[in-house]
Amino acid sequence: MTSRRSFLKQVGLAAGGALLAGSGLSMLTGCSAGKKLEKLAIQAPASPPSIALAKLVHDNAFAGLADSSEFLLWKTADEMRARITSGQAHISGLPVNVAAALYNKGLGVQLANVYIWGILYLVSADENIQSWEDLRGQEVLIPFQGDLPDLMTQLLLQYRGMALGKDITARYVSAAPEAANLLAAGQAKHAVLSEPSATLALLKAKGAGITLHRVIDYQADWAAMTGQPPRLPMAGVAVLPSLTKEHPQVITRLQSAHAEAVAWVRDHPKEAAALGTQYIPEMPAQAMEASLPHIVFEWVSAKDARKEIEFFFNELAKLSPAIYGGKLPGDDFYITG
Repeated sequence: MTSRRSFLKQVGLAAGGALLAGSGLSMLTGCSAGKKLEKLAIQAPASPPSIALAKLVHDNAFAGLADSSEFLLWKTADEMRARITSGQAHISGLPVNVAAALYNKGLGVQLANVYIWGILYLVSADENIQSWEDLRGQEVLIPFQGDLPDLMTQLLLQYRGMALGKDITARYVSAAPEAANLLAAGQAKHAVLSEPSATLALLKAKGAGITLHRVIDYQADWAAMTGQPPRLPMAGVAVLPSLTKEHPQVITRLQSAHAEAVAWVRDHPKEAAALGTQYIPEMPAQAMEASLPHIVFEWVSAKDARKEIEFFFNELAKLSPAIYGGKLPGDDFYITG
């Protein structure tokens, strides 16, 4: 999903548990148990992975279960959190670690599925870079110190007995666009970027006469170092617990329709990009289509993804357990359907 300053700071995790567990969690617009929803609200960030959720609204996937449905973009984590706590968003696309952090602070959100399993790359102006060893003594741009791109870089280096600040110099920047500008200006050679930021950086540099390359795939490197599958549980779908309790049929429809939408986006990037521009106008269709093949789309139920999520969190805990709220979520975090 889109790069941004540490999600954990933005979601306001310092807020009291009483606030997070407030009455907004049971607010389902104009409905009661056993009745149709008047309006089902789905929110997601302005990023290509969100096309799969937008397609649910476009296809009227919840016909018969809700009178209408709407797709909302969240541009800041504060906005995303506010919609969840107020009950204004029943379904949310968000990073898996953020969902866990919100759960651990008393919000009670439940994870329905994981569908984005890879977005991180090392982008370089030097196509000869093939490994972290090739970067010894060099500088790498990293947006957002302490966020997932930074932590994953540190982990991958630790597995090799290397370290940022010792073997490779980290230059932290405020946002992915800053890294893209420095690369395009020839003022930096390497940067850690997530999609779609990596694609946008490649396109921007190309316009400036500079060719950039994705030289290290974090997902493949993770697999090589840990023996895990070549994927990382990056983003998924979280729902209000009241939706699970009062409208289980909506959850059932969500899971089946979303699995189909994820496969469609993965297999039809051109058509998916065209659909995406209707719901995410901030991103040009060309960039959206170019980014999609570099995002690992794979729909996995929360129950089936749990083992990989917990392994991922336990590895992150070596550096910053706060990134997912300090402890592994309980059984009720994972929807079993």
